[in-house]
Amino acid sequence: MRLVVIAGVLAATFAGSSAFAQTSGYSHHTYCLIKGSSKECAFDSMAQCLQSKTGNKDTCEPNSPPQNH
Repeated sequence: MRLVVIAGVLAATFAGSSAFAQTSGYSHHTYCLIKGSSKECAFDSMAQCLQSKTGNKDTCEPNSPPQNH
């Protein structure tokens, strides 16, 4: 009985890890917020980016297309 439980736990562990390995977690966002010398590309719409601005010098711009991810 103990062997069956251990085998089940191992099978679930390896099945979960291989599924996770196939997804990179990468998500390309369409817009970037520029704050001084930093660039945060985490926005899917211009409105989201504009709402995140904290000063008049902050700007939003389209993100460049992904390069071979």
